[in-house]
Amino acid sequence: MKTTSVIALALSVTPALAVPPANFGFPTSEGDTPLSVTFQSNGSSLRLQPGQLFGIDVPVQAPAIAVNTSYTTLNNNYSGQYMLMMVDPDASYPENPSNRFIVHWWQMNLTRSTQASDTSDSIGGTRLINGTAPRVPYRRPAPPTNSSAHRYIQYLWEQPVNFTIPSAYQGFNSSNIRQFNLTGFVQAARLNNPVAANYFFCSNQTNVPTTFVAAPGGEYPGGNGAAITSGPGPSITPTSTAGASSTSGASSSGSGSSPSASASGSMAPASKNGLNSLLGIIFALMAAW
Repeated sequence: MKTTSVIALALSVTPALAVPPANFGFPTSEGDTPLSVTFQSNGSSLRLQPGQLFGIDVPVQAPAIAVNTSYTTLNNNYSGQYMLMMVDPDASYPENPSNRFIVHWWQMNLTRSTQASDTSDSIGGTRLINGTAPRVPYRRPAPPTNSSAHRYIQYLWEQPVNFTIPSAYQGFNSSNIRQFNLTGFVQAARLNNPVAANYFFCSNQTNVPTTFVAAPGGEYPGGNGAAITSGPGPSITPTSTAGASSTSGASSSGSGSSPSASASGSMAPASKNGLNSLLGIIFALMAAW
């Protein structure tokens, strides 16, 4: 009876599933809060569930981004600006992500709309609207046709007041989007944890219908192949903190990762500490029972 009670209590304090999954080794949203991302597909709205599978014609247009302030991490009193980024960690191939990360969307100076019509269940909260032109306009996913599906992660941060892009990252723009050192950027920009995040898979393989949609945990026709559906996948050594301006999209050399972060942008030490803390609570409760 004691053991059952302890296990029940332990489960009650177990954290919710991270978004994106913590075992990917990338930043996760504070409080594991999903970002509301709504695509228009085949004339209807499609609200993204974390980890959904898409064909390439589903995420063609930039989605509506909304925040739901009922989540504790999205402070209802926050009236500042947000920064949004969508990245591909699997370029050019999940088994050899030598171009990690490709920036598919980078929008700063987003604010919550004050129009009543921009708050609805259909988009999952209050729409965020642009205050300025995007640094990198939305670029539809288009992985190689001979590649397994790529992951596309959307991050939302509270943007610091009077924010400027760190000098080492000034070279990234719409014509230079490859090999972006995400972890190095977060550190250089002094950003807190993302307040919300979401992600999906997208395949451009010829045997996958372009309008294909499957639920999280599903499979593509013919299987998921080398797609990274769990775990960290291959690690790489970041080749740059910032790209020099380039029409080819190649970035310059250099590294901005700190000793506390792995080459993949891993947050594994923090996750391990969280697990150890949880185990410590369980053992303490059992000892005191």
